[in-house]
Amino acid sequence: MTIAATLDKVAQIADVDAIGYLVCHHPDPDIAASLRDLSDLLTRDDVQVVTEWRAQALLKHYGHRFGYYLVEEHGWRVPLGPGRELEFQLTPYLHFPGAMVSYDTRSATLFSSDLFGGFVPDSDVLVSHDLDYIIDAARPFHQHYMPSTELLTAGLTRIQLRWPHIAQVAPQHGHIIPGEIVDAAFAALKGIDCGVFTLADADIDLKRLLRISEAKVRITEALLTVAEPASLVAAMNTILTSTHEASDCALFIDVPEQGWTMWGKGLAKPLRRDPDPRWPTVDLLGPPAALLSLRTMDDVPPDEDLMRMLADMASTVRPAIDEYLGHLIESQRSAAYLEASLTDPLTGLGNRRALVNQGPSGDYSLISLDLDHFKAVNDTFGHAAGDTVLTRVAQVLTNSVRDGDRVFRLGGEEFLIVLPDAGEASAVAIAERVRTSVRAIDFTGLAPGGRVTISEGIASVVNAGLAEFHEALEEADGALYESKETGRDKITVRHSPA
Repeated sequence: MTIAATLDKVAQIADVDAIGYLVCHHPDPDIAASLRDLSDLLTRDDVQVVTEWRAQALLKHYGHRFGYYLVEEHGWRVPLGPGRELEFQLTPYLHFPGAMVSYDTRSATLFSSDLFGGFVPDSDVLVSHDLDYIIDAARPFHQHYMPSTELLTAGLTRIQLRWPHIAQVAPQHGHIIPGEIVDAAFAALKGIDCGVFTLADADIDLKRLLRISEAKVRITEALLTVAEPASLVAAMNTILTSTHEASDCALFIDVPEQGWTMWGKGLAKPLRRDPDPRWPTVDLLGPPAALLSLRTMDDVPPDEDLMRMLADMASTVRPAIDEYLGHLIESQRSAAYLEASLTDPLTGLGNRRALVNQGPSGDYSLISLDLDHFKAVNDTFGHAAGDTVLTRVAQVLTNSVRDGDRVFRLGGEEFLIVLPDAGEASAVAIAERVRTSVRAIDFTGLAPGGRVTISEGIASVVNAGLAEFHEALEEADGALYESKETGRDKITVRHSPA
């Protein structure tokens, strides 16, 4: 439609009859439809159409009279005179299988065909120094006409490797890009997410597909920074809401040994909850099972293209989930190992190592206690009976103390009770309750006479630091030994000089 105006511009700088070559980088009608008119306007008989064999197969249907100059048969170049050539580089599928670009070796101008082209550029501007404007104009064109980001990046990289020095870029439609921003323009164009129409199935609403494509890019970017499901869900909620196709989303993971767990918008922590069957879901592969559930606007059926885009991204989202689960399982294993190292396996009470890690400070009392004549239990009824006696005594100790008090088994038949914020009177009352409760247990068949007694020693301290704990423990142990030496089945109190 613009060939007449184009020839008028050519005539301002050269004789139109000087034209010997018509370069067709691709066979699209926006350039090739002029060939028939040019057959009448150009009078020379030796004018040739410069193209590639796949484009030639289509160009012949325009009904022109010109011959062909196939670049692949001439070393991918056209000689333009001494020291000057027009060189060609194939850029397959950008956006035609045989698409190519050309480079003037004298002026270092890249004629980039559809690459760097944009929709509806400002026709009053020939050269643009505004990189953002150039890329903003190029983005929708490339998103829809270039089949993939990978192909676009490969084609642009091939061009840069072929011609390291490009003084300016002249696209088929758009603005000339000057040398000072050429490298930045190449980098920016490589970052455009292409192949938007591969998302389409339900329809080809341009704006809707752009929103979905943008959501895909933003989700991919979010996956580079999120560290756990809550962050992922928060990011995806924001991104998917911007598509106007979803109002909410939630992530469900069948966490090993915990079951279905939900992360959702507004939740301070995950919930144990099964997926809601009313919400459309995307399977995030597995095992273990993971689902992304969406709530759509007004609960209408979900957008097919949006769901397809999310399904296609399942393999991208899955590594983030697996990484989280790996950290979770490792932390659970570490916690289990730590718990085991601090726990007496027979009674379930804290052991001596746990006592060292949890030593008290401030005001507290200690009750050190020991089973009387426990050796007779093992010697008479066996070690299995001794283990049963120790287990039942541990249960009584746990049931006899206050909330917040801690009971430890320090080894053999020795136990310790730590009573935070308990003075001597409270400690004596608790010790007496423990002593009488143990004495009341029926150990028939497990201990001589069917009864077991304990001896106890109490030490109370005020405003003590961690450094004084060992001294207080020695005082409690000393009181215990005094109870043992003075008849057993009794309580002795000592005061630690804290």
